[in-house]
Amino acid sequence: MKNYAKTTLLATAIAALLASATAMADEMKLKGMITKVSGDTVTIKDTNNAEQTFTISGDTVFKKTKGLTGVVHDKVERGALMPGLPVTAEIVDGVATEVSFKSEDLKTSQQIDAGTHATRERMDNFGQYESVQEAEVHFASGKTTLDQKGKDDLMALAAKSKELKDFRIVLQGFTDSTGNAAANQRLSTMRAASVANFLQQQAGLMPGRVHAGDGMGVASDAGSGSNASARKVVAKLVVDKGVNAGR
Repeated sequence: MKNYAKTTLLATAIAALLASATAMADEMKLKGMITKVSGDTVTIKDTNNAEQTFTISGDTVFKKTKGLTGVVHDKVERGALMPGLPVTAEIVDGVATEVSFKSEDLKTSQQIDAGTHATRERMDNFGQYESVQEAEVHFASGKTTLDQKGKDDLMALAAKSKELKDFRIVLQGFTDSTGNAAANQRLSTMRAASVANFLQQQAGLMPGRVHAGDGMGVASDAGSGSNASARKVVAKLVVDKGVNAGR
C-alpha cells in the first residue's frame, strides 16, 4: 500500500509539473517594433530582428506607460498601435492579454507617421498644377500696349509669386472677332509677349518662370464685332502641388 501511495503521489506530482510546464510554454512575452497591423494580427521585429506575430482581441488591454519606471500608465485604444512603435506584449496561446508601450515612443511614432504621410502626399501631387491667382490684362482695339491697371495687376501677381517655393506664370492672349483670322492670331501672340516682357523686365521675374505666351486668336466669349472684354491676356499663376504641399 505504501508503495502504491508513493507511486500515486509521484504520478500526481509529475502530472502537475507537466501541466505547469505546458501552461508556461503557452505563455510568453514579446518585445519588438511593430512593422505591420493587419486587422487583429500584429507583426513585430524582435530584438534579434526576427519577425513575430500575435493576435489582439476584445479582451486585450493596451497600456501607455509614463516615466522612467513605467509604473504609471493609462489605458488606451487599440488604434494606438502603428508601424514603428516599440511594444511589449504578454502572449497566451498566441493572443495578447496585454500590450504596453512608452508614451514618448508613441509620440515619436506619430510624428514619423505624420511626416511619412506628408511626404507620400507630396510625391502623389508632383506634376499636378493648381492655379493660385490670375490677372486679366485688357487692350485697346488693335493694340498691344499695357495700360496702368494692367501693369498694376501684373505687379500684384508677381508679388504673390515671390511668396511661393516654386511657380510658373502661364499666359494666353486673345482678341475680339474683328479682322481676319491670321491677323487676330498674330495680335493675340503679340499681346501675350507684351505681358511676358513686362513681367520679366519690370516685375523682375526670371524668364524660366514665365512661360512663352500662347496666342489663342479670337476669345471664345468674344461674340461678334468689337468686344473690349475679349481683347485680353489671361495670366495665371500656377504651382506644382507636390513642391508647395504644406507651404
